[in-house]
Amino acid sequence: MTHERQRFSVWLVPAASNRAWAEETIRRLAADFEVVPFAPHVTIYSGPYTDEKYLASLRQILSEVAATTEPVTLKVKSLDVSDKFFRSLFVSFEENPTLRHIHQRLQDANPLDNGHELTPHLSLLYADIPLEEKKKAAGKVFLDREMMRFNGIRIVLSDPLEGWANIKGWNTVFSARLDTPAEDIKAVLFDFGGVLAEEGFRNGLCELARRQGLDPQYVAEMGRNIVHQSGYLIGQGTEKDFWQLMRLQANLKGSDRELSDTILDHFVLRPDMIDFVRRLRARGFITVIVSDQTDWLERLDRRDNFYQEFDHVFNSYRLGKSKRDPSLFEEVARDLGIKSKEAIFTDDTADHVARAESRGMLGIVFDHEDLVRKEIEMLLAL
Repeated sequence: MTHERQRFSVWLVPAASNRAWAEETIRRLAADFEVVPFAPHVTIYSGPYTDEKYLASLRQILSEVAATTEPVTLKVKSLDVSDKFFRSLFVSFEENPTLRHIHQRLQDANPLDNGHELTPHLSLLYADIPLEEKKKAAGKVFLDREMMRFNGIRIVLSDPLEGWANIKGWNTVFSARLDTPAEDIKAVLFDFGGVLAEEGFRNGLCELARRQGLDPQYVAEMGRNIVHQSGYLIGQGTEKDFWQLMRLQANLKGSDRELSDTILDHFVLRPDMIDFVRRLRARGFITVIVSDQTDWLERLDRRDNFYQEFDHVFNSYRLGKSKRDPSLFEEVARDLGIKSKEAIFTDDTADHVARAESRGMLGIVFDHEDLVRKEIEMLLAL
């Protein structure tokens, strides 16, 4: 597949609750077979990428589609495998008239259409392994849903030299939400680590693990669990409690101060996101941080002085409740004096976004700065 002509694909992206399930399944299978994970999607259309002019026409079509199309719910047909690399293990869906309409519109607009066939499916694994191994892997996938909801649409370009085979070389060049623009939105809510700043907690733990010859993924996962287990995340435990358990269960070494400083050093503000917050606030929107954080967030503010950019800061350490509890989002809306449907919430954890959506907020899974900013701007009709 090397040195093929660059291609594009138009994806349908699952809504938060389904995306969380798909991402977790893809990550687990990728780890089992030591392959590269990828973003979950259903391909609506694909073809050769010609030039920027054609790409602009695709963006125009999909912008119109996004503004006039409700989220799409696909009926699950089966969990299947094949001997093909890009259909190693996948969820098949029933035909859907909305997908067919979008596919036909893109096909009609493409002078170089190569006869792409619409076969709605969501891949869970790309791997060059025997078919029998794929069947065994399928037996371990718990597909616990009859329907899956999709509310995003994207244009993705393949790697210009290696094609789709280089998954890390895929490039998203357009993203939009399958909703009519939100009306009466009053507040935009942001997670901190992973959205407004680099994900310092995970990145810092991985760095500590590498320095000490430990497995970074294991240490990061232990940290995620122990910050809850110790009570530190919701103000019912201390920094000392957290690091004591990390030494016992994750085999980390070092003083509390040394370990914490490494974590804090890895929280680096994203200047473009802070500037975006300023612009939203200047337009009259309430800007809010909703973060699962400890008192480290306050130490970070003393260092970087970012609280001043926000109207409100909700931190699990002070709330006594984390984003694992969906009622937190109702409480946030009530404290802001708005209805849940009057807020947009973005977080890099799909499960948190799903919980916000379950309480009526408009959720956006954060995975790329530029695309998320554009999606928020589109929803606010800026």
